[in-house]
Amino acid sequence: MKRPVPTPHIPAWSALALCAAVVLATLFAPTIGSARTVTDMAGRVVEAPERATRIVTTYKPASLCLAALGLMDRLAGIDTDSKFDDLQSGLRPQLRKLPGVGRKSTGLNLETILSVQPDLVILYSQKDGRQIAERLREYGICAVIIEPETFEGLFAALRLIATAAGEPQRAERAIAECERVLGLVRDRVDEIPATARRSVYFAAPHDFFATATGDLLQDDIITRAGGRNVGHELSGFFHEISPEQFMLWNPDLVAVSAHARRKAAEALAGAQFAQVSAVVSGQVYGFPSELAPWDFPSPLSALGVLWLAKRLYPERMADVDLMTEIDRFHATLFGRSFTDLEGRLDDGTDG
Repeated sequence: MKRPVPTPHIPAWSALALCAAVVLATLFAPTIGSARTVTDMAGRVVEAPERATRIVTTYKPASLCLAALGLMDRLAGIDTDSKFDDLQSGLRPQLRKLPGVGRKSTGLNLETILSVQPDLVILYSQKDGRQIAERLREYGICAVIIEPETFEGLFAALRLIATAAGEPQRAERAIAECERVLGLVRDRVDEIPATARRSVYFAAPHDFFATATGDLLQDDIITRAGGRNVGHELSGFFHEISPEQFMLWNPDLVAVSAHARRKAAEALAGAQFAQVSAVVSGQVYGFPSELAPWDFPSPLSALGVLWLAKRLYPERMADVDLMTEIDRFHATLFGRSFTDLEGRLDDGTDG
């Protein structure tokens, strides 16, 4: 296959560096004859090494999945946001010194990815993810795409990453712990009739008046917690709405993504929202935790379900000790408890 010609705007020094990175990547690429094949979540059949030892993750969900699989010691490069994630750096302080390969929001640096000589790169399906995956395939590097936007998708992503890394058994331990936590909630909320389920508004990271649609993991989190996502009938990515629509929905509980907490406090200070049910009852919360987000696609979202169920139905969940379960989950997946990592729920919205 003919490789694309570099775009004209790339500076000369950058083009030279990219060429050097390509040479290194070609020299150190896995031998095709010894590779296995895996099918990623975009339906691409790709060749994988027998055992990946130089892994690159390109966005936080992939990095958190790798942490849950106990494979952080194989990281050769990581998405730039995860370098500053308190959970991941607490588990492996060396992570902050790894090369940052860019962000999903602003784009990846192919030159940097190639320069660390990876044998497995984990990518997203949106934006430049598929294009980068195909470029890496040209250089004999295994690049898999994950789509963890439901719990079923998340579990499939864990299995794909573990299998591509040559450690398929690692996925089942992480999935079993997620299923255990989800089961604690399911046993207590499943019998609630649809008409009695409390309504939930999820405020997106970038804007309080943007909410989770029925296509996103946050919808699955709300449903499994026994709630009803007011934005369920919407489709696509986070959907912008008007303040008037928010008032018409009149949610029983508002869950705010961590980055939107301050915006939520400012938005809801308006007198027009004083009679919204969640405001009246004081059920406006910031999604935990300050160590790492529980409302992102990662195994931690199982704790998001547990936390939300406790806030929605405290009487039904009264026999479940939240902190005990959080500590157990972290110890099982990461080898250290939430308390030991100095984690805090921090679910207020006062910034």
